[in-house]
Amino acid sequence: MVIANENIVADLSENNVEISTTFSGAKILLFGAYDGKKDDDIIVIVSGPKGQVKVEKKSKKYGIWMISDSIIFNNVPKYYYIASNRKIINITNKKEIIKKGFDLNTLKLGNTEKKISLPEREIWRKALTRNMISQKFWKLDESSILLNKNTLFRKTLSLPSNVSTGLFNVIIMHYRKGLLISREESSIKISKSGISASIYNIAQEYSALYGIIAVVLAVFIGWFANMIFRRI
Repeated sequence: MVIANENIVADLSENNVEISTTFSGAKILLFGAYDGKKDDDIIVIVSGPKGQVKVEKKSKKYGIWMISDSIIFNNVPKYYYIASNRKIINITNKKEIIKKGFDLNTLKLGNTEKKISLPEREIWRKALTRNMISQKFWKLDESSILLNKNTLFRKTLSLPSNVSTGLFNVIIMHYRKGLLISREESSIKISKSGISASIYNIAQEYSALYGIIAVVLAVFIGWFANMIFRRI
């Protein structure tokens, strides 16, 4: 599709977010201007790094809920946020919605690590969607973008406290009568800082050493706690 020569300009109040041990989430203002007309629409997608996500199935055995099966999906966006100024189904058609990734239930994902039938995949796929939404990693936030006089728009983006690190892409799309008129892209870099950054780097670069230290530390804490309670 050829995009017409209509302009849209957008910016973020913050392009770099640092996660420390006291990080409780972040709010970033997205704002901009567009060459709009009456009934034009704005849709925003914020997508984070992709990777593997494990989905587990629990069953009750001997009166206890246990993990009975699991599956791993590849190429899953660890964070995916969709915002719009009104219901997306009223902005464009279903084909465009699927193509552009405006529906959380039809996002394109990689294959599963083990082969399963299409009906089984659909069941696991729905479970994955439920999990990502409940953990606030995926969100559809319709009718939340504020438009002003067909010229200005703004939206506050909320990042959860458990958001992953990496480069997050921000795509702002301007629609007119169901067609994409123009788009603008930006990015947010999320990284760890302070002690949490040091721990993260050690865990990534020296995974074996990190595992040993974690085990030794757990044993020491257990022994220390036991000594304290014995003295009380």
